[in-house]
Amino acid sequence: MSDSWVGFRPSPKPDNSRPTAKRSFEATSNLLIAKVLKLLTTQVGVESWLVRFTKFDPRLGARLKFTVNEENYGGTYARIDIPRRVILLTELHGELDFRLTEKQNGTDIILNCTKTLTDAEKPEWEKLVQDCFSRFEKVLSHAS
Repeated sequence: MSDSWVGFRPSPKPDNSRPTAKRSFEATSNLLIAKVLKLLTTQVGVESWLVRFTKFDPRLGARLKFTVNEENYGGTYARIDIPRRVILLTELHGELDFRLTEKQNGTDIILNCTKTLTDAEKPEWEKLVQDCFSRFEKVLSHAS
């Protein structure tokens, strides 16, 4: 029997010198889930709280491109499970995993952020994702 895997490759082994950093945030919005999803899956919506894109394609697995401080970064949507979950991956931010729960008068939002970092990189990344979530909350409160 041969071991041939078409279309698959093994995951890289974890690098123990770079542990995974994690941060979680929660918010509640008066917006219905459809409007929250527009903030997570449209270029205008995502640019209102994350970054300005030079290339934006909201399809699963499509490439995203943006520049921050004259450095180019890429990203993609890893999962779009409407209406419950959106996972956006970027080289700068890591994994941004939004979990949405519709309520009668709005939406509960949990954001789990993860990225493999060294201990020295962790404080800067934590500030970055905190600032992104603060902008997201501000956009939520001003959207209608």
